[in-house]
Amino acid sequence: MAKVCRQHAGIRGRVWHLVGLSLGLGLLGVAVVHALPWNDDMYWQPEREAGTAARPPVANSVPTTGIEPPMSSRITERIKAGLRVRNPVASSPQSIQNGQELFRIYCAMCHGEQGRGDGQMVGKVVPSSDLHTERIRNQKDGYLYATIRSGGLVMPAYQHAISTTERWDLVNYVRHLQQQGQSQ
Repeated sequence: MAKVCRQHAGIRGRVWHLVGLSLGLGLLGVAVVHALPWNDDMYWQPEREAGTAARPPVANSVPTTGIEPPMSSRITERIKAGLRVRNPVASSPQSIQNGQELFRIYCAMCHGEQGRGDGQMVGKVVPSSDLHTERIRNQKDGYLYATIRSGGLVMPAYQHAISTTERWDLVNYVRHLQQQGQSQ
């Protein structure tokens, strides 16, 4: 009987030895695999600037995230947007009319009906910019778009209230106001 128990003990010892060896090799394998260079390929890859794409999206497509990429309201980010973001909406009478309606709803309370910075809220709650100043006239369309979308120093962001196309309609209307102001 003692001989049988020693045999079982020897077998159990070898089994546990194999189990321990297997676990050790498995952990070593995990560590080696984790250290291989392919595990961080998604981290170390070429970058694209926020808001840019390899190719334009298909017409009427919806982003999988449901929103545009993040864009800061900092002046430097808005200036960068002015350099890289182009207005895809033609300045047509329909676009200007849509922009005018949106301007009355969202912008006129601060910027005034003609964009002169003399809206009803000025002096009561917030200061406002005259959209006819040389500084604003000289900004690119992408800067105006980024400001409408992400806000400014005092201006609130309208990214959740106004669609992308509507923001471009607003930019077209502001440009229309600026042209009218120069001819007066």
